[in-house]
Amino acid sequence: MALMGTACHAQSFRSDERIGRNGFWDGWFLQAGLDMSLQNPYGYDFGDVFPNGKSFGLDGAIGKWFTPSLGFRGKLNWENGFPLFENHHLSWIGPFGRNGVNMDKGGYLGFYGDVLLSLHGLFAKGYDAERRWNAMVYPRAGIVYNLGLKKGAPLLGAGFLNTYRLNERWSLYADVAYQMCASGFVGSEYVQGTGTGSNSNGYLDVNVGVQLNIGDGSFHKAEASTPEQKVIPSMAQGWFAQVGVDMSLQNPYGCNFSQVFPKGKSFGVDAAVGKWFTHEVALRGHVYWENGLVENKHLEWIAPGGRNGVNHDKGGYMVLSIDALFNLHNILSGPDDSRRWHTSVYPRAGLIRNFAIGSGSPLLGAGIENTYKLTDRLGLYVDAGYQVTTSESSVGMTGMDVGEGSNGFFNFEAGVVISLSR
Repeated sequence: MALMGTACHAQSFRSDERIGRNGFWDGWFLQAGLDMSLQNPYGYDFGDVFPNGKSFGLDGAIGKWFTPSLGFRGKLNWENGFPLFENHHLSWIGPFGRNGVNMDKGGYLGFYGDVLLSLHGLFAKGYDAERRWNAMVYPRAGIVYNLGLKKGAPLLGAGFLNTYRLNERWSLYADVAYQMCASGFVGSEYVQGTGTGSNSNGYLDVNVGVQLNIGDGSFHKAEASTPEQKVIPSMAQGWFAQVGVDMSLQNPYGCNFSQVFPKGKSFGVDAAVGKWFTHEVALRGHVYWENGLVENKHLEWIAPGGRNGVNHDKGGYMVLSIDALFNLHNILSGPDDSRRWHTSVYPRAGLIRNFAIGSGSPLLGAGIENTYKLTDRLGLYVDAGYQVTTSESSVGMTGMDVGEGSNGFFNFEAGVVISLSR
């Protein structure tokens, strides 16, 4: 039984595992718990984090498992804003150096998106719905907002999650993560420049709580009569590669977008490798190198600012990201092996590195991709995305010292997509 490899990858794959779900609500879960964070601003000794950088708070999350190996979770964390969890000695969260003031002004909020990769689902022999202990790792992207400073910024991180199943509905969880944030999130008039560019502020986040499964929380062996769209490919299936050309339009904070031609225009090459875990969901590692091969001698809006052509002479810049692709055709209409055109949307998280000045920063974005199947192995794609970053990768110091002053840029890509597996 051949199955279409969804969005753009012009391939069919067969399932060795034949594990399926029954409905949309299967696999959803809620989490609620308590949290402790240990802030460590750039240039400060972690040995002094108690009590200067310690805070407590509440967290809640909602997520869904798409396969035994892959899930997504959206999480909200409120730190140092709830009266029962106050730390009057806290001085490493802005307003910087004033003990207890951050709590009085509401603390800070974290909004996180996590891609959950189950270690047991990936490496254990066979799927076991009755397994009590499950271990997961995840990359994280999100935004932090300091209510005391009224400033926020993007962040990147990674973590390790453990759950212990009590029954079909309830589980306990313990979670630890480390985040990096490039912003004035911890600063104030007392401390300027912390966490700018590659000199990021890092903080450790530890939380415990309870999990409630919504709907059917387990997967089931598919019966012979199970429709094709209920079957999940094995780890060896669904892989694809992409190669193309790229154009970016930079728009640094405070600059007029009408002048993006030619001051903010750059060209480059891009490549990606990814895998479809189901007909609807894939992960893709993506890289594009701008202004390093195809020069724009009029480029002024990429550092070194105002020196036409210098960025190209010094190597240009590169963006590394992870994209979570959601195939709209297959989500709304179901998979169809004869369908040639597919549309996918994706959130993006990554790093931007400017070779001319040797500095990098976290990056968040979103985009849309359209693909057209030529053969079972080959297809074409066009991609449009928009990213924001707080970094000196653009002109001067724009978008760095304040989180809301982020630099934004478009990127447009076109190329070929190749199926790597059947």
